[in-house]
This record gives sequence, C-alpha cells and structure tokens, in this order.
Amino acid sequence: MLLICCQRKASKKYDPSQIDRERIDMVFGHDVSKVLLDHLYIVVDSLTYARLTTNRNFKNNYASLDIGLPDFKPLNGTTSTCYLRGHKHYIEILGPQNTYGEPIGKSGIGFSLRNKGEYFHLGVTPKLKRPGTPYLSMSETVHMPFGKNSATWFKAFYTPSEGTALQTWYAFYNPAFLDSLHQTEHHEYSREEFLKNSYSKKQLFQGIRSIEMTCTPKDYERIAQEMRHLGCALWEKNDKTLTIASGDVIITITPSNSIKFSRITHIRCVLNAVDTSVTQLGNLTITNKGTESIWNLENLYED
Repeated sequence: MLLICCQRKASKKYDPSQIDRERIDMVFGHDVSKVLLDHLYIVVDSLTYARLTTNRNFKNNYASLDIGLPDFKPLNGTTSTCYLRGHKHYIEILGPQNTYGEPIGKSGIGFSLRNKGEYFHLGVTPKLKRPGTPYLSMSETVHMPFGKNSATWFKAFYTPSEGTALQTWYAFYNPAFLDSLHQTEHHEYSREEFLKNSYSKKQLFQGIRSIEMTCTPKDYERIAQEMRHLGCALWEKNDKTLTIASGDVIITITPSNSIKFSRITHIRCVLNAVDTSVTQLGNLTITNKGTESIWNLENLYED
C-alpha cells in the first residue's frame, strides 16, 4: 500500500536564533531535494466509507470523487477505494475491505521530490543534508499499465519502519508518465497536470494546507529526521510537538507514549469558496469555516 484540529493553546514560539544554521549547513550541506506534498491515504471503517461514498451533497459539492487510474472513472457500488481530487493534492480513502488488505486506522503520506537541474531517471536519488543514514535508504520503482504497454510512474524512497501504521514516502515522478496519461508530450511532471482532468474548481475542495499527527516515539523520530535530512524548516517547537514546513504544507507531529499506533488526527484544507457547513460521515467530521475545511479523524481510531 505504501506506493500505489482542535484549537491550539497559546505556545512559546520556536526561536531559530538558538540554532547555528550556518554551522549546520557547513557540516551537512544545503543542496537538498525540493519536497512537496503529493497525497495522503487513510483507511476508514465501513460506516464512514459508506457514508462518504453515498452522501449526495458531499459528492456534488465538496470534491470530485473517482476510482483512480487510468481513467478516473466515477464511483460505483463495488469499489473499495476512492480518490478525492484537489488542484495539487488528493486524498485516497480506503474502506475496510480494500484490495490492499490494509487495516482500519492505517494511514500514509506521500511527498514528491525534485532535484534542481536533474531530469527523472531510474538512478535518481534524494539529496540529503546528511547522507549515509538509514533514512530514505530503501526505494521502489512503480509502473502503471496502459493497454498493452506500461509506463514508469515514479521512484519512491522510504525508511525501513516495519509495523508502522503511518507510512511516509518521497518520490521522484516521471514526466513521460503524463505523456501516456494525457496523450501529449510533457517535459516536466507537475501535480496540477496529473490532476487536471479530475479536479473541479466548481467544487469546494482545493487542497491541503496542514496535516496533524500523533505518533509513537519511534515514528515521531523517523518522520522528524526524514524531514530534517531533506532540509524542511522547523517553524515551531512547543514542548515536544514539532511544526515543520514541508514544501507547500505544514506538518505537525506530537509524540505519545500512550497510543499503540501512530495516526493522522486532523487535516486542514483550503476551499475554493466560503462555506460554513458541518458534515458528519460516520466517524469522520468535516467542519467548514470560511475557506478552511477541517477534517477531524480522531473518532476513527481505537487503541
């Protein structure tokens, strides 16, 4: 599966002057890969999946929903996975009987990478501030069939993390894949180009602004280190909660010793128009406040 918010209390702002950034860059270098959010996935319970895929008002007004590649066909009554498309990002939602065999409560976040001045090739690797660590040391190349042919879609890198319930991966995407998808030539890969035929500006959902997660200590350390090595900026540190600027989204990570598995708790999204509705889809609550949409996922999880 890896590859195919509550109101915050006032907190002490992170002071970047406390870190000697010039010394860090001299030691680790600063020619790192550019990081952008591509998509995330969540596995929901049967009630939530049924409500989300059959709620007519949600499907008509909130976002485009489809069953995925290669044709982005509309939902049908048999699919166990659906995709909610935005301008640059999308959300993959899996039901409990999904074909990947993923358990309820599992989630993952996929980022795209780009190296300055480097075109996609099968030998591409991430540029990290500090090479030679276990972070992003594993890779997998994914292909997608198109009729009788197959196109290379992306090469993804990830950190060995057996047993985790919150996966993270970082991928270089192949422009030639868009050639096969749209039957036109592309010199660069862009998220907007991938989503152009499925995203609808007339609907509310535009994209993701921030992702909040609560993690086991092991996952907390892994995700924070991955982003550190990719040069993502630490915006704020409140006790042990980290707020990290990861490309065009904000990632907030809070460690916990009381949970059995890591989870995404809230997703803050941007809307195309002002809306003030609250939508209850089983154990998922979506609250719209102006042009912000907050997905509360906390009721999805049972430890």
